[in-house]
Amino acid sequence: MSDTPPGDTLRQLVVDKETAPQRVRWVPLCFQSEKFGRTGFCVFKEGRAVVNKKWSLGNVVVVVAAMFSLALCAEGAGTYSVVRNFSSKLGDIPYGGLLMDQAGNLYGANSAGGTGNWGTIFELSPNGKGGWTYNEIYDCGKAVDCSVPVGSLVMDQAGDLYGVTYFGNVFELMPSGSGVWTGRVIHTFGGGSDGSAPSPVVLDAAGNLYGVNGTGGQDNLGYIFELTSSIGGWSLVHLHDFTGSDGAETTNTAGGQVAGLVWDSVGNLYGTTGLGGSGSKCQGGCGLIFELKDESGKWTETVLHDFTDSDGANPDAALTIDAAGDLYGTTTSGGTKGLGVVFKMSESSGKWSGKVLHDFTGTHLDGAYPNTTLIIDAAGNLYGATESGGGDLQSCQVMNDFGCGTAFELSPNGTQWKMTILHAFTGRKDGGFPGGVVRDASGNLYGAAQAGGANAGGVLFKIVP
Repeated sequence: MSDTPPGDTLRQLVVDKETAPQRVRWVPLCFQSEKFGRTGFCVFKEGRAVVNKKWSLGNVVVVVAAMFSLALCAEGAGTYSVVRNFSSKLGDIPYGGLLMDQAGNLYGANSAGGTGNWGTIFELSPNGKGGWTYNEIYDCGKAVDCSVPVGSLVMDQAGDLYGVTYFGNVFELMPSGSGVWTGRVIHTFGGGSDGSAPSPVVLDAAGNLYGVNGTGGQDNLGYIFELTSSIGGWSLVHLHDFTGSDGAETTNTAGGQVAGLVWDSVGNLYGTTGLGGSGSKCQGGCGLIFELKDESGKWTETVLHDFTDSDGANPDAALTIDAAGDLYGTTTSGGTKGLGVVFKMSESSGKWSGKVLHDFTGTHLDGAYPNTTLIIDAAGNLYGATESGGGDLQSCQVMNDFGCGTAFELSPNGTQWKMTILHAFTGRKDGGFPGGVVRDASGNLYGAAQAGGANAGGVLFKIVP
């Protein structure tokens, strides 16, 4: 484990306008994966590096955030408010989506702050007076259970939480009747064929965990795994090892994680890979969508769609499934402008077909680089977030696009889909780089942004569409 947690670097995401680089030029950072790779970037100001890295599992995507004197005040369609300003003492830089339980409590992971700057796990509970009560339920720096937690959490029927860390641990947090939480590591991915970059996990009815590892497997291109609990502990099973044509992980695009999995109603798993497949316009493939089916105890993978770049490329987020079994998701790049798309996949008579619902432009009042899981309401409206976009000259620059991210709604409108930007983030007090949204019973949206806020440690926000 490094002496310096990634949170120290993540904290550089937003800088004061007095110290912001005035002239920025991009130069290549010589990064390649062993077999499939992408080139990263480094930012220099007058010959001195001002590098702001968003750490990913197996790759680095470089982000420079600079406060310009002119900021775009994009007027969103939703009512936006900050619920919580994160600070380093109790945890900051929330990395990944939120979990909402049936009582409306919110759970999430701060990748930094707390003891030793190793991160914290938190809960926000409605206080009955229109406000929220913040509770740090676990300090990851006081043990090695969850140091630098990343990604969203999942909760089992007993109320235990499961998550993953930057360093490859899968952890469990268990509440007691007195309100004290205890933690333990249930598996450590040790590198090699075991891999080291797990996605967030999902649960089945029996309490087993499933996910995707971004490295390892027979060709070191990642694999789909199951963690099974028994009296003797947890055991790891490889359900499918990627070989390239049927998918490949290794790195991802937007500094998030390897995409996780989603269940359908009959026990099939669906997911995406950021690389691999037959798409020839992307180095290492443009990624794909797959189905994993349990057939009498043997899991079989089927490729449902190969991305071609024009219809999207490099999906980095888990899929969403509706009541009809249609799949919805995002790609972090590709599309007309190369800034990502929202897509839909439908099955008819055993054949799957895809459709692009929205092509991101990154311009005023549109997003760029979506890399979070979508959610869907009963009317079929989709909600999500983008890593960048929302402004022509805001306070953040992500790769070749300006803007600190957006929260959006995509609504069916006849045969077309209508995009509404609910909020365009400025990187200042309202935060920047949102990590997706969840929705409560009243239709309000909640999410966490990694940067900005009163303490420059990110915020938890609420949007009333």
